[in-house]
Amino acid sequence: MKKVGIMSMQRIVNYGSFLQAYGLKKIIEFIGEYAVEFVDYEYEGALDKKKESKKSRLKRHLNPNYIPGKVYTKKCAKKLKNDLKNIGVDEYNYHPDIDTLVIGSDEVFNCIQGYPVGYSKELFGKNYEEKNVISYAASFGYTTAELLEKYGVADEVSNMLSKFYNLSVRDQNSFDTIKKLTNREAQMHLDPVLMYDFKMEMKKYTTSEEGYIIVYAYTNRLSKQEEKYIKTFAKKYNKKIYSVGNYNSIADKNIICNPLKVFSLFKNADYIITDTFHGTIFSIKTNSKFCTIVRESNKNKLKALLSHLKREDRMVNEINDIEKLYDIEIDYHDTNEVIKRERKRAVQYLKENL
Repeated sequence: MKKVGIMSMQRIVNYGSFLQAYGLKKIIEFIGEYAVEFVDYEYEGALDKKKESKKSRLKRHLNPNYIPGKVYTKKCAKKLKNDLKNIGVDEYNYHPDIDTLVIGSDEVFNCIQGYPVGYSKELFGKNYEEKNVISYAASFGYTTAELLEKYGVADEVSNMLSKFYNLSVRDQNSFDTIKKLTNREAQMHLDPVLMYDFKMEMKKYTTSEEGYIIVYAYTNRLSKQEEKYIKTFAKKYNKKIYSVGNYNSIADKNIICNPLKVFSLFKNADYIITDTFHGTIFSIKTNSKFCTIVRESNKNKLKALLSHLKREDRMVNEINDIEKLYDIEIDYHDTNEVIKRERKRAVQYLKENL
């Protein structure tokens, strides 16, 4: 039996990271008789060595959400550690004996960011040159070819990427970066959360919760104005506020659950307000009513995702617009057709390259 390793961001305390890694493993197992395991990489530090200023750190620590957020994350990490064991992520697994290494999905190429990704060369195939190395729906995040040149690693990254048997990315910036660095044209594929159907998991992990809206946003990213508006909006429509995956002080309940239960929570929600990539994906996956707040920091990837899935109509730039979209039902036919078509392309890519 052929051995396939997945090198991703599966250990990060984040439901999106968990579910994309789980989804990719399931897709590969579905395709053929492969023994699939998760592979860890050696963290080598960030390219940007600039440290947080004392003033900035003090401000962060004095934020009233800081301690509750830390407590929530610690509890979430403990729960997630047990869930990870159930999908084969337990002891660290460095340099296993495998035939093919799949790097991705998620921002595995975003080497400007710090821990736990950083500029870790194994995420670019280092030490696996004798293996069949491919990527799937990998992303450079906000890292660009110009930034790699600024930090003096563009040639090294180019050389490592040139050794991949095939390259698959999830966004235009990643496509452009690879093109500039290697003159190769990567294929573009959707996130594994959209590619794997999760039907069995959705039947198993259900919820009886009702009468709530979900806020899926990173701790401290909502402004005071946004928090106030969401609380007023929820009160007007007599809805509870649930925060899933992150601590938010405006929530009536900050939920920690098995990541596979996230879909039923989204499915049962009366509305979802998110400003994240995977929050948008969970909403679309469950054909739920949602809006995505687009920010300067993530506008490119969110606009590209929503455009591809024919859901640009669910973007909001101002918090006041969330109520307008609440009253508009969503016809998911065209979106689901795109996903169905993209799923076939993804499976074909993996079949040809594993």
